[in-house]
Amino acid sequence: MSTYSTEPAFGAMFEATSARVYAYARRHADADTAPDVVAEVYLIAWKRRDKVPDEPVPWLIVTARNVLHRHWRTRSRQQRLATELAGIEALATASSADGDDRQALVTAFSRLSEADRETLLLVGWDGLTPQQAAGVVGCSPNTFAARLSRARRRLTDQTEGRATTLRAAPLPQGDSL
Repeated sequence: MSTYSTEPAFGAMFEATSARVYAYARRHADADTAPDVVAEVYLIAWKRRDKVPDEPVPWLIVTARNVLHRHWRTRSRQQRLATELAGIEALATASSADGDDRQALVTAFSRLSEADRETLLLVGWDGLTPQQAAGVVGCSPNTFAARLSRARRRLTDQTEGRATTLRAAPLPQGDSL
């Protein structure tokens, strides 16, 4: 049984170590993020209190480091998605399609998984054939064709059938977002 398996012992450990964990989190994150990191660290510690060693600070710092890495990965994915969607939205505003249809397509596209978006963009935006796109993602042409079919179906489902009236046009050569 761990030294910190009871609520009073865990509370005492929190009081004795939380300033050091906060200092670590604050050194690696902004003032808004650090308290959330500390809260998550102690939630994990509470859930695994039977595994917290007698000297908890190194274990808590490793946990904080892992929480921070997860936070940065999530933020990086969110920034990539925002950039991707901004580019798609910019292209959509140049379209001659109805504004409501364009917005429906952008919204539906944002709801797709990253893999579905990449599959559709390789063919619809980058102008690759399914065989070429299969080489890009590292799968067989048949596997890619199945992925493309499923992604198109999911996009159509998200747009309630409106996607069939909208067509993506590849960017003219030399243009960028």
